[in-house]
Amino acid sequence: MTTKVIVYFVVSQNSYNFADEKYLFTMKKLVLLLISSFCLFCTTDIKSQSVGSGLNAFIAANNLHTKGQKTAFAQRFVTEKIKDTEYISLIMRVDRECDLSFLKKYDCIFGSKTGRIVTVKVNVKELEKFIKEKDIIEVDVSRLIGGENLKYAVNDFNAPDIWAGTDLSQSYTGKDVLIGVADWGIDYTHPTFYDTLGEQYRIVAAWDQFRKEGPAPEFGYGTELYGKDMLLEAQHDTANQLDTGYHATHVGGIAGGCGAGTEYKGVATEAGFLFCTFIPDEVHYIDGCRWMRSVAKSLNKRLVINNSWGVYNLGCMDGTSMLDEFINTFSDEDSVVFVVSAGNNGGSFFHLKADFNEGQNDTVRSEIEFNFPTPYTNDYWGEAVTLQSENGQEFSSKLEFYDYRWDKIGETPLMISDGSVVEESVFMVNEQDSIIYRGSSRYPQDKKALVDWDVRQSRYKNNTTHIVLVVTATNGVVHAWNLNRLSKAVGNTGFQFKASQNGFVAGDSQYGVSEPALAENAITVAAHKFRNTSWRPEIASFSSCGPNMTPYMKPEISAPGYSVVSSLSSFSNTAPTATETVTFNGKEYGFGPASGTSMSGPMVAGSVALILQANPTLTPREVKQLIIESAKTDEHTGECPNDTWGYGKLNAYQAVKAAEKKVGLIHSEDNTVTVFPIPAKTILYIEGLETDSEISVFDIYGRKAQIRKINEEAVDIRSLSSGVYVLNINNKGKNLQLKFIKK
Repeated sequence: MTTKVIVYFVVSQNSYNFADEKYLFTMKKLVLLLISSFCLFCTTDIKSQSVGSGLNAFIAANNLHTKGQKTAFAQRFVTEKIKDTEYISLIMRVDRECDLSFLKKYDCIFGSKTGRIVTVKVNVKELEKFIKEKDIIEVDVSRLIGGENLKYAVNDFNAPDIWAGTDLSQSYTGKDVLIGVADWGIDYTHPTFYDTLGEQYRIVAAWDQFRKEGPAPEFGYGTELYGKDMLLEAQHDTANQLDTGYHATHVGGIAGGCGAGTEYKGVATEAGFLFCTFIPDEVHYIDGCRWMRSVAKSLNKRLVINNSWGVYNLGCMDGTSMLDEFINTFSDEDSVVFVVSAGNNGGSFFHLKADFNEGQNDTVRSEIEFNFPTPYTNDYWGEAVTLQSENGQEFSSKLEFYDYRWDKIGETPLMISDGSVVEESVFMVNEQDSIIYRGSSRYPQDKKALVDWDVRQSRYKNNTTHIVLVVTATNGVVHAWNLNRLSKAVGNTGFQFKASQNGFVAGDSQYGVSEPALAENAITVAAHKFRNTSWRPEIASFSSCGPNMTPYMKPEISAPGYSVVSSLSSFSNTAPTATETVTFNGKEYGFGPASGTSMSGPMVAGSVALILQANPTLTPREVKQLIIESAKTDEHTGECPNDTWGYGKLNAYQAVKAAEKKVGLIHSEDNTVTVFPIPAKTILYIEGLETDSEISVFDIYGRKAQIRKINEEAVDIRSLSSGVYVLNINNKGKNLQLKFIKK
């Protein structure tokens, strides 16, 4: 067997704009290649802010592609042509008070600003100048997002008692609350999205970001489908690179499907729905969230957004990524509740912990497992390895290549976590087999060093090549995650780190909660089996667990997620086999099983809709706290909180009871003034108020409402629509604010 090396090699950002320097630098590399199996490389000169590893890789790859040396790498970030100009989507962190006036200097399309998080599309030709702007604290490409793949599980958390109003002031079904589903594969025509009589259509609107025909929302792309007629005419969302086909239909049916006469009824059966089929990256997801919030705000309704997906390379895995910050800010400032699935890597041993604190080793090795010999999907490309230091210490990493006898045949350069790039390199094992790889890192200005490796190996007959990750540091802890890379999107299925040789370190299933489930304000959901004749109510083997690098517990709660039967898209070729079908409007629709934290997440999202119907005044943090405080434990959960179950199993009934008790609480310094009844239908009475008070009413978005003051003790609220309001009372310079509900 012959072995040879072909390298297209390391690209330095220092050399992009200076042809002479670039030529000299390339010649130096060629000389060094002849002397050593290592190649030296320069680090980025863009150090005025933290430039993400994805953006570093994009710049390097874009430069290399212009030389005609592009290799067949999996899609990692998306560019799009707008009026014949190529734009790249960026997500940035700026100072909260930044006025963004610097954007006017560039050919860019502004997206949105939420607190410190800004989204923008920038002309690729102006990218290098743009990211050097001093107002940018951190910037990266919008990373691709991957999707995760009833027999009547709602009894597990006592939902029927909530529907019946058992020992509650009334029954709750999610009415007047909107459930937002950011996902792919939605059948707008499925009867589960009607009411239980099959008459009232409950999908309020959908934004299909892939659809080219029809009116676009304010963001300027895709198609907004508003109202029953438009949605039923469209029938389903646009097929895209994820091609899940049914996932959103299944998830939506769990959260709030009526069941269409079957026993497969979801949690919040009278809630409204907003669906967003989003282009799978961070920027377009943020746009989708803001669109859903805009629709909910126009209807004066509370919103819970369900995310049954997750990945491991959106930034730091410690809850501080830019997407995490967006979720935290958006929930605090716009009252949106986020529910996120924890992930499905509970038994994959895809996490590696390289601990250098003991001082025994300065190098850790582990073999990277690939999905061979039979890939689980035709779209399988290779593996993506993401590394992060725990406390910001610098580290180095490389890949080593071994033949079937474990004789070393090659390696990559040693890459330091300093913003460097190893881009588009090919290693020829023999005439039939090759390994291609690339690496990029983030400059750790904020003490959070990150490195990404993409690696692919071909397989010819029975040839076996071993690829080993090597991590080097002087102290501290470095974490690594080994995830599949798909050709057209990011994968989220983990594969092992293997202790294949003496001294190698094996992987584990810890640190398995994905992004954006690590956001502090998100309600992160694990999955367990619900009790039936053959199952014990124990944790699902696939459910991702901690510990995590966050200073708080993740996941917080567990809900049923094993073999859950729910609605299937009638337009999908990939949906599971239906266990039951119904006929509606002359067409057959199915219900079938699926397992995953994708299924347990909407159990909680639907429960949040019930909680918000019981008390629409609750903040997202208060909703989360009620779910935590009402969680139940048993012999299967053990002592909670713990890294597997969080605080225990979902107990929606107790959470709704607790929510009711909080209705009408005064949010002011004065506890002598009360309002009643709560909820009120026609007249709102005020007790304990002094004379000569000025009274006004605002909705929960700060808009002043028209009311008629009857006297000092009562106001006429018949002109108000149903919802949550704030009664503002000004008396002799003293200001009181009390929340109330108009029924």
